[in-house]
Amino acid sequence: MGVLSEITAEYFGDKVREEDMVLKYSRDEKFTPRDLTSKEKAFLNALAGYTMYFDKSLFFQIADLQRHTKLVLSRNDGRFMRSEFPERAELEKEIAELEKMIQALSDKLKKEELPEEDYGMLEIWKNQREKLQEALDNPVESVNPAPSLGLYYNKGRDSKVVLFVDAIDEYAKNNSFDPMFLMGQVLLHEYFHSFHFHVGTGIHNPMKCIEEPMAEYGSLVALDSVAASNLSIAKDAGIALKHVLAFVESKQQCTGLTAAYGFGAYLYKKHKNDYSNLIAKYANLSCLMDNRCNDALEYKYIIYPTYPSSQGENAAYRRLEELLKNVVVRGTNGLYFVRKVFEFLTNNDLLDCLAPFISLHATNNTQNLFSLSQNGHFCLRGVLFDDSTPPAAISQGPFTIGGKTYYLRMSPKWTDRNKKPGRSRLIDEFIKMINYVYHGRFNIRETGNEYIMSYEIN
Repeated sequence: MGVLSEITAEYFGDKVREEDMVLKYSRDEKFTPRDLTSKEKAFLNALAGYTMYFDKSLFFQIADLQRHTKLVLSRNDGRFMRSEFPERAELEKEIAELEKMIQALSDKLKKEELPEEDYGMLEIWKNQREKLQEALDNPVESVNPAPSLGLYYNKGRDSKVVLFVDAIDEYAKNNSFDPMFLMGQVLLHEYFHSFHFHVGTGIHNPMKCIEEPMAEYGSLVALDSVAASNLSIAKDAGIALKHVLAFVESKQQCTGLTAAYGFGAYLYKKHKNDYSNLIAKYANLSCLMDNRCNDALEYKYIIYPTYPSSQGENAAYRRLEELLKNVVVRGTNGLYFVRKVFEFLTNNDLLDCLAPFISLHATNNTQNLFSLSQNGHFCLRGVLFDDSTPPAAISQGPFTIGGKTYYLRMSPKWTDRNKKPGRSRLIDEFIKMINYVYHGRFNIRETGNEYIMSYEIN
């Protein structure tokens, strides 16, 4: 009967033979945890062998990631407690940059230049500023007493995932569900960190407010995918998903960095079916993200240090979408930005597209100036001159357009940020030109004190 029960356990996926284990792990010799039960081994082993495909070449599989990221089971014993806020100097820096954003938003509101969908941002950011100040004034209260359930140590080719079995057991016990379910989610979460790094980031310190919810999101859609499969653990994965979704969603009630983790539940509930696109983009583009750009900071201070309403969630997602576009040119100065756009178009053999729109500025044109225009769409008057005129001190080039050589006339008006009713700025006409000539291929937006040109990878 004993042999029969063993065979039955293997048949129903409750036990796995050691020779069939694809999940490799060791136990911490100094802080040795309990070993996994047979059922836990079978569950985690099946998760480790499951492959999620994002496109023809990109996939997530824990067993594959174990080529460079080993798994260690350990005990936390209160050694690793999550700090909800950074050190005092960094916290002061966060308050300063948030105050700057609040002032910029207030100025836009006074000038009636604020998009309607951003009307609620001022209230959100003022509340976040207040919470950051409270954390600065009361540093003892900014530490979450809950221990870490797992950690990812990023050492390039020698990375490591640690699961704290005692902490996982304790949380599951206090919430009346099987620790195996939470163990599976933590395993997936930490290995998504490894996946993000080795596929794309190449940096050791990605923005936590993006990285952590994306790891939560990945773990949830992975469990959802397994639950919908024909695997022997499909039913258990479905039960696990129910419990851990509630676990991730509960983080939205926290104050500090944990609140940002809760955005992973929003991504799962609202954008589950787009997981292959979102995860692939993040993994591939996170190395190109500027964590200090306006879009990144605006996103960060919507979901941190407190979680927003549904309006704020949607606003955060819009900014995440912008961050997942491939930024090709950015600059705070209009002169610099326009020059870099021309250089980008040159380097990508796209500048000749402007040739049909070049015309003499005027009939009595003594300076050989040329305009870029299309009736009813855009008009850039006298922004080019040809090589018959010596390049001026504030000009850029040469640029070859349609076989002819031109220089870009760098007028100080490119830097004009004042929008007046019924009057277009030079930079506005430039943006219209890019949109018209390149048929919406590129997206140029002005955010705060920055111009950004990007395109979306399909």
